[in-house]
Order: sequence, then C-alpha cells, then structure tokens
Amino acid sequence: MCGIFGILVRKTQIPPTVLEEATRSLAHRGPDDSGSVLLKETQPDPLEIGLGHRRLAILDLSPLGHQPMQDPVSGNWIVFNGEIYNFHELRKELEGAGVEFKSHSDTEVILAAYRVWGESCLTRLGGMFAFALWDASRSRCTITSRTRISFLLRRSERFCRRDSCPERPIPPGF
Repeated sequence: MCGIFGILVRKTQIPPTVLEEATRSLAHRGPDDSGSVLLKETQPDPLEIGLGHRRLAILDLSPLGHQPMQDPVSGNWIVFNGEIYNFHELRKELEGAGVEFKSHSDTEVILAAYRVWGESCLTRLGGMFAFALWDASRSRCTITSRTRISFLLRRSERFCRRDSCPERPIPPGF
C-alpha cells in the first residue's frame, strides 16, 4: 500500500524540510519509489501546496507511474493510494473522447477523468482509494477517500494529513 502526504497553507510557507521528512516517514508504505512536489501560487492569495508520495508499484511498474503526477494539459497534480477497479473501462471511454495517455496507471486515469468530467468523475470511480488532487485552474485542493463502507470528499483552506502512527506525529506547526 502506498503512502501519501499533503500540506496546504495560505499566507505562510511550508518549512523546507517538512515535506521531505514527512514523505520519508512513510517509507514503510512504499519501497519502490518516492517523490514530492512543492507548488506555489500567488493569486488571489499566496499559498503553498506540498504533496508527497511513497510508492508500492503494483500497476504500471515503469517510471511513468511516478507520483506526485501532473496532468500536462490542465496542470493539475495528484497523490494517490489505492486501486480504481474500473480504470480500464474509464480509460477506454476517455480515449474515445480523445484523451491520450502516457502510462498504464490508474493514477493517470483519475487525472484525465477529473479534467474531462470535473468532480463528477468521483461518482464513476470504483474501488478503494484516497487521493489529494490540486486543481491548478481553481487553486483548490480536493481530498477524497473511499473504502468499502465510506466515502469522503473534503476541501480545505489548511490541510495536513498522513497515516495515523502515534510514533510519527504530524510535523510541528501544522
């Protein structure tokens, strides 16, 4: 199971080491790859978004499945953990609509589905998953999770979340 981490702050800065330390603290969740990105926006208000990912490669074992992943068309970013069971069907439908894919990952399918269908894509995703998606055009972060028994959609001005391990607290100041 992969590990994801996200921080969104307005009118302040993410301390330089927080994103790296938080992502590194998830090493037990994904030994195959890791990545992070720090995004900065200035309009309408200054904000910073940090996304971190530790990968356990199951689908698309190539480097094309690296996360955080950016949609080159929309500029949106995502960190994703889980599995979209119907991603092959969604991919085929999106390809029929003219979407081109570079990888064979369900992560890229989520990004494309969001670009084409917006938030309504969430009703089409079958599986168990959690992700944070930065919508670059709206300067908004969507946090979503779905398990067999629950579904959560959250938007936040300030967000910091990671797996719950008492010995690994959320970094100070967040």
